Amino acid sequence: MSRLLAQMRGLLPLLAALALLGAANAALLRGVGVTTDMTRFLPPPRSEASAFLLRELRSGAATTLLLVGIEGAPAPELARLSRALGEALRASGRFAFVGNGTEEILEAERDLLFRYRYLLSPAVTPALFETPGLRAKLEALLDGLRGSASPLLARIGFADPVGAFVELLRAWTSGSAVALRDGVWFADPPSPETGERALLIARTAAAGLDTEAQREAVALLRDAFAAAGPPPGARLLVSGPGVFAAEAAATIRADLNMIALLSSALIAAFLLWRFRSLLMLLVTAVPLSAGVLVGAAVVAVAFGTVDGAALGFGMTMLGVTDDYPILLVTQRRPGEALAATGRRIWPTLRLASLAAAAGLTAMILSDVSGLAQLGLFAAVGLPTSALVTRFVLPRLVPPAAGIAVRPLPAPLTRALLALPRRRGVAWALLATAALYLIAIGGPPQEQDIAALSPVPAAQRALDGELRRQLGAPDVRMLIALTAPTPEDALQGAERIGAALGPLVERGALGGFDLPSRYLPSERAQRDRQAALPDAATLRARLAEAAAGLPFRSTAFDRFLADVEASRTLPPLTRADLANIGEGSLLAARLGPLLAPLPDGRGWQALVVPSDVRDADALRASLAALRLPGLLVVEVKAETQALVDAATRQALLWCGVGAALVLALLASGLGGLGPALRTATPLAGGVLLTLAALALLGERFTLFHLVSLLLLAGVGMDYALFIARSADEPVEERARALGSVVHCTLTTLLTFGLLAFCATPVLHAIGLTVAIGIACAATLAATLVPPVRAPS
Repeated sequence: MSRLLAQMRGLLPLLAALALLGAANAALLRGVGVTTDMTRFLPPPRSEASAFLLRELRSGAATTLLLVGIEGAPAPELARLSRALGEALRASGRFAFVGNGTEEILEAERDLLFRYRYLLSPAVTPALFETPGLRAKLEALLDGLRGSASPLLARIGFADPVGAFVELLRAWTSGSAVALRDGVWFADPPSPETGERALLIARTAAAGLDTEAQREAVALLRDAFAAAGPPPGARLLVSGPGVFAAEAAATIRADLNMIALLSSALIAAFLLWRFRSLLMLLVTAVPLSAGVLVGAAVVAVAFGTVDGAALGFGMTMLGVTDDYPILLVTQRRPGEALAATGRRIWPTLRLASLAAAAGLTAMILSDVSGLAQLGLFAAVGLPTSALVTRFVLPRLVPPAAGIAVRPLPAPLTRALLALPRRRGVAWALLATAALYLIAIGGPPQEQDIAALSPVPAAQRALDGELRRQLGAPDVRMLIALTAPTPEDALQGAERIGAALGPLVERGALGGFDLPSRYLPSERAQRDRQAALPDAATLRARLAEAAAGLPFRSTAFDRFLADVEASRTLPPLTRADLANIGEGSLLAARLGPLLAPLPDGRGWQALVVPSDVRDADALRASLAALRLPGLLVVEVKAETQALVDAATRQALLWCGVGAALVLALLASGLGGLGPALRTATPLAGGVLLTLAALALLGERFTLFHLVSLLLLAGVGMDYALFIARSADEPVEERARALGSVVHCTLTTLLTFGLLAFCATPVLHAIGLTVAIGIACAATLAATLVPPVRAPS
């Protein structure tokens, strides 16, 4: 019993250190705050078009859209669910706009639009008020009233027999495939597979890249649907950029949590099996906790906050610091004190950690803030963990603690020791990999950004279907116009609309949305006012047009009075919409398309073409306008250009990092020659990894490049420790090889699992590191010649 108590007392310093580190990490993260701003991982703009695109990604209304469908029930029940859902969303305060039919138009707004119908409606032309035009409209009104007239026609038909208001509302929904039934929108025609589908569109008040707010908005929507009491079989369909962002973040978080739990369990089991001591689990946790603490503190000082994604990935990268205490324990000679082992291996461990940190130069100097945070976090954490392994761990581990590693199986040890005799095979394999990469023109590059999305193809297909039904833009191409005033922006949009109209007629373009559809320019409104006849002329034409029709002589007095009043109305402006109050349909539709620039130096009108079939014709038509401030943005091409530019810059900084690593190795190993020979397995591991990825059909992305940086940092440990022992007795070489095997397996238990993730980014990182680590460790045991131990 006394011996057990003594052992427990011996563990107190180690347990106290872990508790202190845990408390310090928790206090630091609470104090500095962890953000989830995904814009930190967006590259800086490289052109006017990319600056516009990044601005729209950060704060554009298109990223806040939620597209909703309800199906699987009879139409009246779907209408009830749609109304209940719309009311709940509007009442929540989390949505800037909710639309599911005409019922959401505020009374004040309906009155305003009806009063301004002859200034806003595209149907208003001089011919509309000529006698033939009036006759045709009166006959249509009579037919409608005799048949199954819509409630709207029965209510406003005599006040607006020319149908200007109806045409105004119809223009707002042009391009959509909706029908208004039971006061809500339905897909028209119904799907033969799923039947009737009620439709709803909403814009969240929060930014689209605020993944937590988007997650909460989607959860609120689902809760509201459940609270509405859907019948059995009724289904809620939700899509949109915010849904994609929230689901992607949730998928990545779930994958990381699963990998963290599974890899922790596997590594713990492996360490228990190999070291036969629970103490080893505590020993490996100390350097990691210290590295996280110091890395997060430095990032917080440098950037003012810590990004959650950078922290999560950074902790995964620092997981390789498990190698340091494993190296400390497995390198200990029989009867040697742990402190003496630390002193003996410290020059090599120090050089390995500093070289690994230098290899992260490309990330630290990246102008992508999130990557810079990640690089700094890891570059600080790695040497910190090495320092703790050298100077702190030997003081925390009780001298009497029995941590003994199981020896490798004898056949495996003999095979590893024999690998240097297979250098010819290794060089032949490297030459083959190099020739293969040359033959295929280098690693295939990923050209489709969508391939990196964790959103399933079925969800993307649903998004496209809902967009077509609701008439929401599929923003593959955007046309932006900057102007000094809202009026200039609206006039420019009208010129763009006039140029695009013939393209729609020719089939080169499916349609387009623009701000002047909802709010014509003051000039256009005055032109429509000029088309309105005076009271006497209109009364005479109306009497002639109504001859022989069963209308009372006073039936259209309101119409006559409204036209006369419209002749002197001041044009409706954007500022007038502020008087309507919150929930304005017009303001909600206009807001994404006409807005002040963030710097306050003008206004931006946004024109969104859809179903572009002839992009060259579109560009030619716009170029002919010679509009100042006009910008055409092809979203996919511009996004790819941003990623390509970031990758090129990262490759440049990788070269700088490689030079720094070689300089460190040269200074530690006694010259450039030993440094190059020691770095050869790393370069060979990278080469074999690139060839293997190409053979597996992987396409190279920025995430593969980041993974190669991590691979280089981890592989440096293997090469240096094997090189240090290469001219030692067989027992020492076997001990070094055993250390490398243990480190390799613990790394594979973490990153190898990532390779099985469905998330493309995590899959790319895991597969790259897993292949690379196995190749680098094998090449280190095969190619590294003996070098003088650094001092």
